[in-house]
Amino acid sequence: MARLRRSPGRLLLRAAPLLVQVAWTGTAIADPPPSRDDGTALPMQSTVPPPTGNTFVQYGVAFTTEVVATPGKMCSSTSVPCILGSGGGIVFPRIGWREAGPWYIGGAYEISKQEANTLFRLAILQQLRGEARYYFLSGQILTPFVGASAGVAGYGEEWALDTFGPEGAVTLGVEAQVSRGTVVGLALNYRAMYFHPFVDSSGTTRDGSVAQLFGLDLQLEVRDPY
Repeated sequence: MARLRRSPGRLLLRAAPLLVQVAWTGTAIADPPPSRDDGTALPMQSTVPPPTGNTFVQYGVAFTTEVVATPGKMCSSTSVPCILGSGGGIVFPRIGWREAGPWYIGGAYEISKQEANTLFRLAILQQLRGEARYYFLSGQILTPFVGASAGVAGYGEEWALDTFGPEGAVTLGVEAQVSRGTVVGLALNYRAMYFHPFVDSSGTTRDGSVAQLFGLDLQLEVRDPY
């Protein structure tokens, strides 16, 4: 009988920490915190970047400049105006796969209006390329990255391709996360493009040429879980 009389007291002593926890926080001590698939706890704040263990489809748009550093042999003649000048445009669509790690692999289509010194009524530079990025400090709100791309570029009057050729580029940028699913970025690009020989609207023959350009992209992208 004495053992039975002591049992309620022992039960109350054992339950006291749990009762204090419930009264103080409103949750039972047995409730597990939210966690990832691998069992590690998630941060409690809602504005942190997504876990780096997830994969995403990342897509969006960018506004860009294309500043011609040198147009190459297509503008070597001093008797006629240069047909390839600086300009700006838009990158859309841009879509890629962000792995559970530092890599992004995707593709983009860019269209920009360039200055052609009235030799074209509307000089359009088009680029279709594959892109890759490597992110440093993955999982942080501010994430620097380096990148590279390769593809094909075409240039001409409006949507016509008076000349075209391969292109390659390197990129240095930084990405800032404004919400769990939205990021903005700023990227500096160096591009080299080869253009085949062509005859412009004035009848002037333009030699095959490697043009070098610098670009600045303002990016807005969205992440969706894969």
